[in-house]
Amino acid sequence: MSSLVPRRSTPMRADQALNAQVAEAERVGITAVARLQAGAFATSVAIQNAAMLSRAANNAFRVSPLGEEVYQAIFMAYGTLAITEIQALAVQNRGH
Repeated sequence: MSSLVPRRSTPMRADQALNAQVAEAERVGITAVARLQAGAFATSVAIQNAAMLSRAANNAFRVSPLGEEVYQAIFMAYGTLAITEIQALAVQNRGH
């Protein structure tokens, strides 16, 4: 039975330059995906932690109302740290 796709009598040689270009494009894409996933994970953790800390600060305020400023300062310090770390992910390794 004949084949619809004719077979080559000589095997094809790999194009080294083309293979290198494809590998570089894949590397750039994989790096971009990894950065996006790292940013999403860090943001998710920061949001979960901020919610937990916010609830803890609210509970602490109910128990000790005079410490509200301290609880808010601690909460804001965490927020500032989290924002700085997430923003650092955006500029980290810009030069590859």
